[in-house]
Amino acid sequence: MYLIHFFYIRTLSDITIMKQLTNVILLPLLLLSSGLFAQLDVNNISLEVGYGYNGAIGPYNKNYNSNFSGMNHFDVGIRYMFTEKIGAKIFYKLDHFVNDPGGEIGVTYMTIGGSGVYNLGTEIGLNYMTRDLVSVTTHVDAGVTFAHLIGQNQYERVGVLGIGITPMVKLSNKFALMADATYNYTLKQHYGFDGVLLDPEYKPEPGSFYNLSFGLIFYIGENRYHSDWY
Repeated sequence: MYLIHFFYIRTLSDITIMKQLTNVILLPLLLLSSGLFAQLDVNNISLEVGYGYNGAIGPYNKNYNSNFSGMNHFDVGIRYMFTEKIGAKIFYKLDHFVNDPGGEIGVTYMTIGGSGVYNLGTEIGLNYMTRDLVSVTTHVDAGVTFAHLIGQNQYERVGVLGIGITPMVKLSNKFALMADATYNYTLKQHYGFDGVLLDPEYKPEPGSFYNLSFGLIFYIGENRYHSDWY
């Protein structure tokens, strides 16, 4: 009964945090969308899906015959562009950091968060130079990771900040290919990427990892063009 009560309370706490984070992200979208973007008769929403490589930088025990990295990253997000250059994104990311081979030791990161997005391609004229074929955006991320220790009944929450760059290749008015490179910094974690407690006195440490992924962008809306290529 104690365990059931513990996980019930923990689940309620996690749901509350997720709701608060969602409100913080969505409220500016609702307030700004009608005022900032109404002047442009273009689509401003996109759905993005990516898959690729995650690399654990540290901390983890170097004695393991593994760097706890591999093709174990997945992400999905919805992006809204307020103008041709400035936008925001909400996302969900899934990262498995496991020993290779085996996958029996490590940690799984499930991250929800938001990003501020800047269309660097429009700023430097890359869209114009490539006739709306190639562009690039940059982003700054903030989120909460729900970490699950593989093979253990142990969880923790970790704050994560990130910075990244996303090149894009336009396929049509509805689709574009993307690549993304993101560096992530964990504010405080009690367990390493190997799932081992970092300090016997439960003192947290910062950490870091990176993502290299490829994916697809789907532009949502009835207008002919999206602001990425306007």
